Amino acid sequence: MIPKLISIGPFTVYSYGFLLFLGFIAGIFLARKRAKRFGIEPDSIYDLAFWAILLGILGARGLFILQDLPHYTKNPREIFTQFSGLTSFGGLLGGFIGVLIYAKRAKQRLWPVLDTVAPSFLLAHAIGRIGCLLNGCCHGFACDLPWAIPIQGQPGRYHPAQAYDSLMNIFMLLVLVRFERRGLAAGQTFGAMLFLHGITRVVYELWRAGTSSTTISGLPITEAQVAAALISLAGLVVYVTGNRRPKAEVALD
Repeated sequence: MIPKLISIGPFTVYSYGFLLFLGFIAGIFLARKRAKRFGIEPDSIYDLAFWAILLGILGARGLFILQDLPHYTKNPREIFTQFSGLTSFGGLLGGFIGVLIYAKRAKQRLWPVLDTVAPSFLLAHAIGRIGCLLNGCCHGFACDLPWAIPIQGQPGRYHPAQAYDSLMNIFMLLVLVRFERRGLAAGQTFGAMLFLHGITRVVYELWRAGTSSTTISGLPITEAQVAAALISLAGLVVYVTGNRRPKAEVALD
């Protein structure tokens, strides 16, 4: 665990925030590289990123608060004075709303915009999970495997579930980009991304320990796995119905 990267007097660079920042930058860079393929001006990606990141952060924070609403009801000041809790589901939903706002304001067709940024989400998520690893949050269950990691303030060693999730999302990113080269209809890249990412979260939950890993009514599934399964289902619907849409006008390098 390396929760703090640099501390100079009162100035501190936290690993989680820094890796989130790197994830955003990498996602923007990738989206700019892809933009012209989908008929989007690369510089407009900055406007898109503004809305997606802003709404993504608000969504990630808002859903985290809702998950622990009794605590924040008793401690309302922490909603505004602390910003230590985010959830990727809220980030995905908020980011999607941000893309909708951008597309409407820029008068862009929605599916090409979503297809442009779909791989960026997987990349940013994978990098952000490394921030979780360094911060010590979102870790897995206790284990005695050679690669188990210690967690500050807790006895024993634990699955580096954050690293598992990061590697799975990088793998899915490579699968998505390669599959895209077969020629997909508008929206199918986005649908495939949702489907693949949902699968990674279902698998990730097999190791993860945390509030979202609470099982449902004694069943061997967690709340997060149900949400992830719904995301995969939504992605599958988008992908399958994409066969009714024309092939995306994509200029592959």
